[in-house]
Order: sequence, then structure tokens, then C-alpha cells
Amino acid sequence: MSLTPEKLQDAFEKAGLLAFFPPDSLPPLTQFTLQMLKLNQSLNLTKWTREEDVLAHHLLDSAQALSLLQPLAIPHSKWLDLGSGCGFPGAVLIAAFPQVEVTLMDSVAKKVKALGECLQAAGWEERAKTLTGRAEEMGRDPSLRESWNLVTARAVADFPVILEYALPLLKTGGYLVGWMTEGQWKAVDNSQKALQALHGKIVQRANYCLPSLQQPRILVMVEKLGKTPATYPRAVGVPSKKPL
Repeated sequence: MSLTPEKLQDAFEKAGLLAFFPPDSLPPLTQFTLQMLKLNQSLNLTKWTREEDVLAHHLLDSAQALSLLQPLAIPHSKWLDLGSGCGFPGAVLIAAFPQVEVTLMDSVAKKVKALGECLQAAGWEERAKTLTGRAEEMGRDPSLRESWNLVTARAVADFPVILEYALPLLKTGGYLVGWMTEGQWKAVDNSQKALQALHGKIVQRANYCLPSLQQPRILVMVEKLGKTPATYPRAVGVPSKKPL
């Protein structure tokens, strides 16, 4: 893999996204990505390993949300990348918004350990955190429940399931931002019950396409309007088996 900061700069510039990245933020983002790909050889963190695929499906896809998120990037606000997997969009958020505290969270301990190594390779270990856990358990933990100003969820689950994972972790007035395909957007029509039960409201939708890919994609932003009822989230596995 010959990924370089210059290639990232060129890709972000062509996509009209370079202005979101502070000076000197692309070298550490490159190091994070290269370390992830190195660890991927034994951990299977991502199926995308060719340079053009990594640029499109991880870096550019993650960066599509930066214009939505920029107004929320208040100094010292706390953001959680739910089900971070191989570290995206979390790594892009860390690079673009150094004033924000970003936590990369996953339920698989080996992945979280790898994410810690990627943060170290990027020199971000003082700026970002990792967390191992299931969203259902975290949402019932008093030390974690309603702790974050923003939760991001990319390639995690269907929308009603993400709502039950994410909204209990958000502070009232906080936001969930989810990435989805057109097909996944259809599930949003079946999410009114979940939104009502969890005190959430869709406040924005943004359409986009990735370079060289025809499939339209969607970003959805949900605002948390009030405290989550104590009955949510339900027990581990229930949200995915019996979505609201």
C-alpha cells in the first residue's frame, strides 16, 4: 500500500472536502490508515484493502459527514463512534476536529486493541479514547448512559436498531448521525415507533455519491429531544432480533 498524505490531500480536494482538515492533519490520518491495513492482515478489520477502495469506502465516505458535523464541533464536546470496526468514521473525525474528544467503541476486544495501536501510530493516543462494550450494556451503565453529545454509526445495523443503540448514550439535545444506502433508507419509514419511544426526531437528510460509484447514499441526523425511558435499551441481542 503506497497511501500517502499527498494522495489523501488530492482525494479530499477533488471531493471538495479538504477545507475541513486542519494543517498537518493528513499525515497522522495516513499513519492511522496504514496501521489499520497492516493489522487487517491478521484481524480481518475490513474487506477493503486496495488503495482506491480504502480512499472511497473509508476515508471519503466518512468525510461526507463533515459539513453536517462542523457546527457541532464545539471544543471539549464528547463524540462516540459506535461500532467503529476498523476505525472509520472515527479517525476522520479525529483528524478534522482536534477540539473534540472522540471515542472509538466496538464490542470486539481484539478490534478495540487494534484501534488503540492505530491511534498510537497516528500520535493520537492523548487525544482520543477507545472503549470495549456492547451498546445495550453501555446504555444501561450509569457512568456511560447519556454521556455523549454526538454518536456516529456507519455500517452498524438497520436504522431502528441503531436508534435503540445510540439514543440512550446521547445527552438530551445531542445528535445521532448515521450513514446508509437507499435500500436502508426504506427502513426509516418503519422507524416512527422507535423515534417516538426513544424521544428522537429526524432533523436532516443529506444525499451524496462516492467517486466512481453509482449507488446513491444518505446521511441522516437525529436529534434527541428528551431523556431516554429507563426501559431502553433492552437486553443484549433484543434490539436486533425484535426492532422497535
